[in-house]
Amino acid sequence: MRDKRVLILAFIVLFTFAFINDSFGQNIKSSADYIYVIPVKGVINRGLAAFVTRMIGEAEKAGAKALIFEIDTPGGEVGAAIQMSNAILDTFIPTVSFINNDATSAGVIIAISSKKLVAVPGGTIGAAETRPNEEKYISYWSSALRGVAEKTGRDPDLVAAMADADVVIEGVKEKGKILSLTTGEGLELGLIDEQVTSLEELINKIKERENINNVEVVKADMNLSERIAHMVTNPYVAPILLTLGIVGVITEILTPGFGVPGIIGLISFGLFFGGSYLAGAAKIWVIGLFILGLALLIIEMFIPGFGVFGVTGVLSIIASVIIAFPSLEQALISILVALVFSTLLIYFLVKYLGRSLIFDRIILGTKQAKSEGYVASIKDESQLVGAEGKAVTPLRPTGVALIGEKRLDVLTEGEFIPRNSDIIVSRVEGNKIIVKLKNEEGA
Repeated sequence: MRDKRVLILAFIVLFTFAFINDSFGQNIKSSADYIYVIPVKGVINRGLAAFVTRMIGEAEKAGAKALIFEIDTPGGEVGAAIQMSNAILDTFIPTVSFINNDATSAGVIIAISSKKLVAVPGGTIGAAETRPNEEKYISYWSSALRGVAEKTGRDPDLVAAMADADVVIEGVKEKGKILSLTTGEGLELGLIDEQVTSLEELINKIKERENINNVEVVKADMNLSERIAHMVTNPYVAPILLTLGIVGVITEILTPGFGVPGIIGLISFGLFFGGSYLAGAAKIWVIGLFILGLALLIIEMFIPGFGVFGVTGVLSIIASVIIAFPSLEQALISILVALVFSTLLIYFLVKYLGRSLIFDRIILGTKQAKSEGYVASIKDESQLVGAEGKAVTPLRPTGVALIGEKRLDVLTEGEFIPRNSDIIVSRVEGNKIIVKLKNEEGA
């Protein structure tokens, strides 16, 4: 009972983190003019997009004079990048993209969305080819890049050449190559407006240009829920959480009571779905679908065999996981990786933990000593057909039964028979003694 209370408490705490979008953002109430610096760093995902969108809204409410997007990213999810691009394009605040190292892959569309684009010496922009590299994806992505370039007054062909190998720009890019530019090259081609050596230099130039004296620089930072969402929606973290969730839940199903594996499994799944919810990817009904799947599996644990509840529960969990990902491709890759590593981990547990407590429910661990009345076999087993007895241990489907005055290993037809149930021998096949519930004979 205590373990169950611990489980319930852990689940409540976890989903409280998931559903309470804490507002630890700055409350701006001074009379200064504000310049917001919003970092766009690391892998682009839905968690980062939610953070950037929130900070743009906060800057608008504060009446900020300028928005600086400090970019250093290797790329990431196209959908999340487009969401951030749209938020930048839609704001009425003057925007500046500051490439403080790299703006590659999906980071290109964020960089070109601002009214001004500046970069540090040696910065790079480009290499925005899609994965998978198929015509329909390339066409969609290059069109999105062209559209943003046209809105911000940049060369659409130059930007499209960063995603489409078929685009040819005389003297700049030949067919079959993907364009990537350094800061110097971007300045020469007119893609980058200015070079600065640091964020501080950029801020000073904005102050001079806008004639701002009393300036307060607000360096945006993620709140707790956004950090969770950013971490969990990382394509490299999601398979790890799924692996821990699968191994934890399966181990717990095979373990009497409730313990650490179950808590780890549920927390891992909770972080996965909670992060997706906070990032705006998974709706509340998706989490409900997952919880329904777990509930059906728990019901299945108390029913002999593996039937409708078990199959429906597994399908519900798989469906909820797939829906929580931004694309079917990423979902299938992550699930495949999680299944492979889960299989390896479970194999390791079976091989090296053997008949530990984790596997007592599926491995018969009863010692069969002669002093306790066990016999290996009898001379003529067929004479047992029709004999009545009692299950000494639960039969899942194997176990021990007392038939007459002898304790024997027996086997059911596949059904679960509880301990102390009255049984009858239905048939004997070699050394296998097959039994079933006595009431099935109509006795």
